[in-house]
Amino acid sequence: MATRLTDRGIAALKPSAISVLYFDSEVSGLALRIYPSGRKTFVFDWRAHGRQRRVTIGRYPAWTIGKARTHAKRMRLRADTGETVAPARGDRLADLLAAWRAVVKITRRPRTAQFYGRVIERHILPAFGKLEPRALTRNTIVNWHGALAQRTPTAANRALAVLSAFCSWLEHDGRIERNSAKGVPRRPENQRHVFLDASEIAAAHQALADDSNRAPALALRLALLTGCRIGEACALTAEQLDGTRRLWIKPAASTKQRRVHVVPLQAEALAIAQQLVQIGPPGYYTCDSVWRRIRIQIGRPDVRIHDLRHSRAAALARSGASLLQIGKVLGHSAPATTNRYAHLVDEDLRDLIERS
Repeated sequence: MATRLTDRGIAALKPSAISVLYFDSEVSGLALRIYPSGRKTFVFDWRAHGRQRRVTIGRYPAWTIGKARTHAKRMRLRADTGETVAPARGDRLADLLAAWRAVVKITRRPRTAQFYGRVIERHILPAFGKLEPRALTRNTIVNWHGALAQRTPTAANRALAVLSAFCSWLEHDGRIERNSAKGVPRRPENQRHVFLDASEIAAAHQALADDSNRAPALALRLALLTGCRIGEACALTAEQLDGTRRLWIKPAASTKQRRVHVVPLQAEALAIAQQLVQIGPPGYYTCDSVWRRIRIQIGRPDVRIHDLRHSRAAALARSGASLLQIGKVLGHSAPATTNRYAHLVDEDLRDLIERS
């Protein structure tokens, strides 16, 4: 029998040996559930497609009876008009994200899948996991992205890109009409201009040559000499090396741009690559651990492992290479990506003019 629930009455209720439901007389379907442990939770009951359904509203006393009634009234209205009150199991975004992650695992590169997983766990699931797909409106996504961007603009943009990829999957599956994340403005990012100078590169080569952990040290030296991504060095195989023509032929599967990238190798780089193949390439995190130690030794704790790629580009710019040549060496698919090194090329031209 339903009774009018009050905050004072709820506070006075004692737990029993089993869970007990106390239904509210003001809002049909609203009830207070008291567990043997003494925990008190508001729930809402309704029927959908001939089946009894129940969803948790919130925990008392964080949720008062007044707040629970207001929420339950909206749920009652949706139930009475045939709308979805709460997503069924399998229809929540948390469930759909789990299904999408399984797809990503077999369609994307391992590191990409790992990155997507971290973004989902940190930023997307906490915000949207309990919702249904139609809740992903443009305004909801803009507000979420804006809140993230106040702390870390770059991470917010990466999270938005992952959410947009997920929304495209939902759109293609017919779960939503359109991808509301598409076209949401990204926040400006400050590009890193951190790289090693010539003397620091030499010091890094020497420290890596003396390091006892051979495989990651060779991979890092290869990154310094060629500007390759460390993941490309970790995926190196004998079939990718052409010793006669001194070429590194990177297959599309191992490059970020997903196309074959051919890089000429100097004699030292070829020798290091061949040694790395004989030993067996290391994993990314092993390389990162070694580099964290080496960067302290050379006095540059601010230089990340990806900055070795920038360091090679900077060395090429100081040697007089054009932006087009630098882009070809690094495998950039868009010229705009190489523009971060424009100031180095300009400085080289300025020195040339002053010397003439």
